[in-house]
Amino acid sequence: MRYGIKTIFLFFTFITLTGCARLPFASEKRRPQTIAFYSVERLHDTQNDPSINDEAFTPEGDNQWTEERYQTKINNLATVIAGIGESTGPAIIGLSEVENEQVLRDLLAASPLRKAKYSIIHYDMPDERGLDVALLYKPSIFSPTAQQAIPIPFNDKNFKSRDILQVQGELLGEPVTIYVNHWPPASRTRRGRQDDSNVRAAAAALRQQVEAQQKENKNAKIIAMGDFGVEPNAEAMQQVLQATGRPNPYYDEELFNTFYIHFVNGRGSYHSQGNLQMLDQILISKSLIDGNEGLQYVRGSAKIHDPEQIKFLFGKYKDTPRPTFSGSTYFGGYSDHYPVYIKVERKRQPAL
Repeated sequence: MRYGIKTIFLFFTFITLTGCARLPFASEKRRPQTIAFYSVERLHDTQNDPSINDEAFTPEGDNQWTEERYQTKINNLATVIAGIGESTGPAIIGLSEVENEQVLRDLLAASPLRKAKYSIIHYDMPDERGLDVALLYKPSIFSPTAQQAIPIPFNDKNFKSRDILQVQGELLGEPVTIYVNHWPPASRTRRGRQDDSNVRAAAAALRQQVEAQQKENKNAKIIAMGDFGVEPNAEAMQQVLQATGRPNPYYDEELFNTFYIHFVNGRGSYHSQGNLQMLDQILISKSLIDGNEGLQYVRGSAKIHDPEQIKFLFGKYKDTPRPTFSGSTYFGGYSDHYPVYIKVERKRQPAL
């Protein structure tokens, strides 16, 4: 009989351990997930591509972009991404200023990200420097169903910039549409006036996409992230795109800018002319903050990821991003932007 008891004990032990082995995957979908964006500052490979303006980023170019410098940047970026939000890194991260799919593969092959098993969505885009936007995601959390690069119709037909990357899929089992952006900055006219027509064109193109989604389903879950080139209070953001700091779900056609409060508090993701500017932002549809069951934004979770390792700690530029280059001067840093992120979770109605 004692052997029968041992057999039963071993059987239940096996069942228990098997169940525990399944827990990480199940619990991964129950806990809040990190959605991030990172402008990685001209992630070029070391090869000269005659079709784009990348001559400076070759071993013989002005920036002396050697394999050693390239690998240093790859490992720097991988270390930062792996630490965003939590120890497992973001479930989804949009990137800007990447040259091609190979640099993304090199990034994911770096030791800090090798075990994360990210997948890549990337298109070659018409930017003159050959710098695109892309999306990395964990297939266990996000399952893409459709994707496309959306051109921006600029007034100047000769002007070239990045497309808007649209990715539709299921996040934690719920339909969502993600837009990754890198808008061109405002320029100056010959008379020194600011010309934001290209920014407005980008805002209008994204607004058109958002309205199409909301017309089809007023409760569509939408996340728009990127380097928008302007701060949250710009007319292009508030009036053209209709992205505001107002979380009230009554204004359901608007997008909620989760980083508006950071801007109000004087914080920023990019340093220019002595100031930190809040150029990198994540915008969400009001359906993600309406308090209903399903996919929801974790209120107050919008953060700028700025650990000490990626910023200057002393001197004139203290507490600003430590870039790879300033002009052609090599700093060996990470990026001239900080990453930003939010968290989302799947809410369920309490059992009656």
